[in-house]
This record gives sequence, structure tokens and C-alpha cells, in this order.
Amino acid sequence: MNANIYKIFNSVQGEGIYAGTRQVFVRFCGCQLRCEYCDTREARHTADECRIADRRIENPLDTDVVISAIDDLWTPSTRHISLTGGEPLLHRDFIRELVRSTSKPTYLETNAGLPKYARIVADLIDIVSCDIKLPEHRSTGDYDRLLHAELETIEIFHSRDVETFVKIVVLQETTEESIKSAVCGIKSIDNSIPLILQPVTPIKVDLQQLLDLMDFAGEYLSEVRMIPQIHRMIGMP
Repeated sequence: MNANIYKIFNSVQGEGIYAGTRQVFVRFCGCQLRCEYCDTREARHTADECRIADRRIENPLDTDVVISAIDDLWTPSTRHISLTGGEPLLHRDFIRELVRSTSKPTYLETNAGLPKYARIVADLIDIVSCDIKLPEHRSTGDYDRLLHAELETIEIFHSRDVETFVKIVVLQETTEESIKSAVCGIKSIDNSIPLILQPVTPIKVDLQQLLDLMDFAGEYLSEVRMIPQIHRMIGMP
């Protein structure tokens, strides 16, 4: 089975509860959303070649090539294979074949908007980071439908005992009202699911705004953290 992959590389996870952990990233091409703050716009579309360290390989790649690249990039401090994008769940069948071919722990970074595809891989994933988009992200023309899909995806992974956390990118215009539906939706699944509020990069969000949002979310959820994109802060990919 083949997939269109933008890049495979070893770096430090810069987001969420595993920030600072070394991972091998498999960045898939393609995304069904168009978030205004997207920092991987180049991976939204198919690529003629995949970059692996200092090499370029013609797309699409098969699972044997990807596994070989992961093994070559693995180091003693590396802990997970990060399946990212773009939106990796657009490649759910490839992911099933890939994960079944390795014993290394898997970490999925998803916009959570494709619950039907989440069901296909949920039994193979160790850790999942699920984004919830806000109206001000302007990622879709039907926000309510997207939020419903995101919450369904979160519930799918959580119910399969996948270590699950949620990330929300905070913009200058983000308010308590704009995160309320997301926060209440997470609570309806399990109020112990961690929520990460991530200020947009470059950071233009007032500290007091972040603290107020944390306190608001903390009225509903037991674990709320604010974590910026540390890989962007230290100049790593």
C-alpha cells in the first residue's frame, strides 16, 4: 500500500502533554480543513517527492520504505512515531498497515474531523492528540458539524483506552464563549481528559487572556494546561 508523504524526520514534539519528547515524524499530505493559523500549509496538497533527512524520494511511498526510514532515524532517546500532517486519517488504511509492521509506540496528531476513519485505526494507536477548532479559526463553513465530528472522534479513541488529550489553538479573538461548546463537549465525554490551550505562534495572545481561559475551562475539566509551541520557540522543525 502507498501514501503521499511530505516529510519524514526526527525532531522534538513541540505541542501538547508530550512536549519535549523526541519522535520520528511522518508528515502525510492532504487536509480537509483550511485553518487560518496553519503552520504546515505546504503539506495540504500532494507532493511529488518526500524529504527524508538529506534525501528526496519520489511519491507515493510504500510501507516498507517508510518503516526503513523510521528505523534509520530512530535514536536512543526517541520514544514515538508521530503520525501527523496535513491530516493523517485521510491515509487510515496505510496507517493500519504501517503500524502493524512495527512495534514502536504510535502517536497520532489529528484534527479529529473524520470519526469514521478514526474507528479504523483506533485499536492500533497508543496516544492521540485531537484538535478542536473554534469558529474564529475559519477552518470550515459548517462549524457545528465539525465540532460534533471532533467530539465523536475524541470519544472513539477515549472509549478504546487510547491515551487521549485535546488541543485548542488560542487566537487574540478567542473568548470564553467561543471555547464553551468545546469544553462542555469534552466534559460530556470525561472531565479528566486533558485540555491544552495553545497560544497561536507567533504569540500575540495576552497572558491574562490565557489565564482567564484556563480558569473558565477549569470549571468544567480537571486538567487544563497552557503550552506554547516549544519547537517553534527553539527553531526546530
